[in-house]
Amino acid sequence: MSRKNRLQRKEKQQKQSQNQRMILIGGVAALVLFIGVIAWVVRQQSPLSDVDVDSIADESVVYANLGQEHIGVDDAHAPYNSNPPTSGPHAGGVRTDFYTQQLADENLIHNLEHGHIWLSYRDSDDSEAIDLLQSIQSQFLSSVVVTYRPENDTRIAVAAWNRLLALEEVDEDQILAFISRYRDKAPESVPGR
Repeated sequence: MSRKNRLQRKEKQQKQSQNQRMILIGGVAALVLFIGVIAWVVRQQSPLSDVDVDSIADESVVYANLGQEHIGVDDAHAPYNSNPPTSGPHAGGVRTDFYTQQLADENLIHNLEHGHIWLSYRDSDDSEAIDLLQSIQSQFLSSVVVTYRPENDTRIAVAAWNRLLALEEVDEDQILAFISRYRDKAPESVPGR
């Protein structure tokens, strides 16, 4: 094989290699764009995207911060300033989940301290409230916990750190707006979950 043929062959191989790199780069760019579009579509279809938070009046009440003292569940402490409590002495948290039983307030306050939202219902036979809260919790697995709490003053209570929304009527938009406003807004929040 002549030197000229070898050079032509080498040039041809280099062009092929360069074309393959360009195709690979183009494919990766298309894949990244595709994933970005899918993520945007999914985000637009999230439960919070359907709620115009600015059009929903914030009916929650702000309560004074009672601190973040860590105690045992059975340790004596000063009374809380809201029902359910939104801050104050607390024990270790619970896993974000849907619970049909009552859990200790001291445990749930720990969740609030970490930016979670606590949804609780007063009546164990209130299937309308229970079904809605279970549906909401399933959409926010890492940031919403639901419990039965017969001591509630109202049918449904929605709590965040220092903030409480008390509802007698089942109001999904109010609850979702509250979650949008106050999730991850606490002393030990870990945003972006």
